[in-house]
Amino acid sequence: MALMIICRKEKQKLLFVTRKWKTATLDTNPIGVYDLASYARNFNYLVDVHYIDELPVANHYDLIGLSVFEGDNMTIFKDIEILKQVYGNTKIIIGGRWTKIIDDEAKEWLHKNDIEIWYGDGEEFFSKEKQIDFTTYPGWYKKDIITTNAKGRNIMSSRGCPFHCYFCHNPENKISYFNTDYTVNNIQLLLEQGANEIFFADDIFTLKKEHMLNIYNELKKKYLNIDDRNLFFTHVNLINEEIAEVMQKFKPTEVQVGLESGDNSMLKMMGKNFTINKAFDKIKLLSNYVKVNGLFLIGFPGETKESLQNTFQFVKEIKPFLYKKWVSLYQPIKNTNGYFRALKEGTFHNELKNNSAVAYIPEGLTEEDLIKYRDLILNY
Repeated sequence: MALMIICRKEKQKLLFVTRKWKTATLDTNPIGVYDLASYARNFNYLVDVHYIDELPVANHYDLIGLSVFEGDNMTIFKDIEILKQVYGNTKIIIGGRWTKIIDDEAKEWLHKNDIEIWYGDGEEFFSKEKQIDFTTYPGWYKKDIITTNAKGRNIMSSRGCPFHCYFCHNPENKISYFNTDYTVNNIQLLLEQGANEIFFADDIFTLKKEHMLNIYNELKKKYLNIDDRNLFFTHVNLINEEIAEVMQKFKPTEVQVGLESGDNSMLKMMGKNFTINKAFDKIKLLSNYVKVNGLFLIGFPGETKESLQNTFQFVKEIKPFLYKKWVSLYQPIKNTNGYFRALKEGTFHNELKNNSAVAYIPEGLTEEDLIKYRDLILNY
């Protein structure tokens, strides 16, 4: 009998790389990369996930995916140079939210350095399908959380946002909901790895009551207790007694609401489709159910001393219904409505850093004005 030899194609080895992203108060975990790593394994890839400053230098890979959430060109170019030094001519593909706002300078540099740009959803690279099946989306792997030594608390139960704020760049306007098992299993994984708090980082966690209730009920079914150690976003226009009662079930440490301004003209310029009177009434209602963190944004194009003073006055009036508040300084993100307006008026002051630093100064204002009112609002 002749010996039959069956040749099997070896699995491709894939490395996902991203940069650590920290805020002033916490470390985050790279949830998008965790998603893609799990997704790619369904297509016969052997996958590792590492931060750029913790690369496994002894390993060999067939493909490297560099995921960039946000950042300046020079930092991203530097990361690519590091990857080339460590892994030689291994093919590198760059993707992530940054590719939605990429400029011509970056495109030219990447092309010269033989870096492929993936503009679509990362899942499409593997499945070649335009439609992602979120009902069967795989959960995260413990291995990835360990190799990134994640200290973060972030989870996402949905993608996309129905609102169109002019300061925000969210490339996903379509709302997609992950299956309940995906969300709850990922929460369990974070808790097992020592997370002290769970942050539902959905753009708006409270869009769909049934979605929230499914997660809540499954958490209870699995005896996973996140009472008094979870938080999430809602929107002024979504607040009512029915949804507030569902929020209350989660016993959140806080619910964050983008109030942005206490001046109606500024709200309109920012693309916010509510008034300060509506915001006041909604926050007053919501404060009966949960602790509310009011988020404000100052220094958007069109801001004046009068509008800043109006915001400060609004804060004085609404403070009794706020658990706490935060004030961001406007950061002009490329290819947003606010960015294009900022190009025509005002002054770009510094590179984008974080929302506590002045990166743009509206016409008629100074850096001192912005810092003064930020301090006034934060400390009142």
